[in-house]
Amino acid sequence: MAPLKPQWRKIIFPVITSVLVDVILHRLFAPRIEYASPPSVFVEKGLFLPAASLALIVWFGTLAVVFALIQNNLPGTKATKGWRYGIAFGGLCFLAIIEMSLIFNSPLVDELRTSLADGLSLLLLGLLLGMQTGTSSRDVNRQAKSSRTPFIIIPIFFLIGRYIGYTIFHTMSAYSEKPVGTFLWTLCIGGWAAMSYALLKEANEASEMVHAVRFGFLIFGTYWLIYNLFVLLFVDVSVLDVFVRVIIDVLSVTIGIWAVNRLSRRETTDTGRTATQ
Repeated sequence: MAPLKPQWRKIIFPVITSVLVDVILHRLFAPRIEYASPPSVFVEKGLFLPAASLALIVWFGTLAVVFALIQNNLPGTKATKGWRYGIAFGGLCFLAIIEMSLIFNSPLVDELRTSLADGLSLLLLGLLLGMQTGTSSRDVNRQAKSSRTPFIIIPIFFLIGRYIGYTIFHTMSAYSEKPVGTFLWTLCIGGWAAMSYALLKEANEASEMVHAVRFGFLIFGTYWLIYNLFVLLFVDVSVLDVFVRVIIDVLSVTIGIWAVNRLSRRETTDTGRTATQ
């Protein structure tokens, strides 16, 4: 927690500013959606707005803390770090909400308007965090070697994990009613998880497992847990189901990244041996 001690005051401004922008965008362009499913206790008790506002603060605040913890290990200038951070989670937010339309048959356009408001606010959060709390790394021009491997392996593992959840644990989904849409959405989320890893891959000499666990649980996992818990604000669903889905997703992404790094290390070793022969 040492990186947070000198910067916690700097975190407050990006979080509060981004939350306010998000609330304004929602009020202007993203009206609240009425779902056909039973409403949550927050909706029934008239507590949706205060609960949603508090949840946004927790969500954005958690992302700010995670950025402060990892930004020293990210290559690039502080502006570049914030930009990549905002793109990674803004894009994930925009795509992820499509599942709400698949499961609850809500209007896709309205869901996308909601996710656009959140996604733009997350992009703003990333930029502000980069400028306020980021530091430029020495290797500002360092570029990771481009590879298609993560964009193949990570989506495959995410697909496998999701379909284990759909078929064995019977997690909430539109798997039976909308098999094609569910498959394409699942593939897209796995692909964006790979994109997020490419954008936020830490530049340190840690082992393959450490890299995988830090991204899977700390970077992706904390975001994904809070994001998925948002459904509890709208509709009455099983809390256990939400946690099972998140655990499967996080483990799938973590194992996928470990496999990518393991394969990459093996290819590098084989190339080095060939060069010395």
